[in-house]
Amino acid sequence: MGGQTRGSKKTWNDRDERGIDMPVFQSEQELYDVLGRFFERVAETEESKELIAATELGPGYDAFVQYIFHKPEAKITWTHENGKLKIVCGETALRPELIFEQTADVGHKFWLGKLDLQQALARQQIKVQGPLVNALKVLPQLDAIYPAYRDYLQEIGRSDLLP
Repeated sequence: MGGQTRGSKKTWNDRDERGIDMPVFQSEQELYDVLGRFFERVAETEESKELIAATELGPGYDAFVQYIFHKPEAKITWTHENGKLKIVCGETALRPELIFEQTADVGHKFWLGKLDLQQALARQQIKVQGPLVNALKVLPQLDAIYPAYRDYLQEIGRSDLLP
């Protein structure tokens, strides 16, 4: 089995007794507690505020992006409210212009900076609905977010999720 850290917490690459990879997040709530709260922190950054100011949603859309996760099932939507980025965890009636669908493990690896978006798209590890050109515009800004996710995991006592 993969390395265990700090008592009974699993590491992000653990396997069960059958040799099957264990998912990073054991529940929808755990995913919201980790990724959802991280996204809320990202929403407060100057880069996010500039991105919101520079982004215009297409007609009929009221959210920028929605991440649909599997294993566990969860949704996180990025919208705006009063000129600020707002993160909505769970089901919502918002209509996102861009949807990224992936397993939670793939999402976690992506935000760690361990997964190249273009390769993940080509391998269909991440499926996209909407104008991909909009997503590719923000790729350069993601380089600053990857280390912030690692730092955030350490700060909240979840270094067990680091490779």
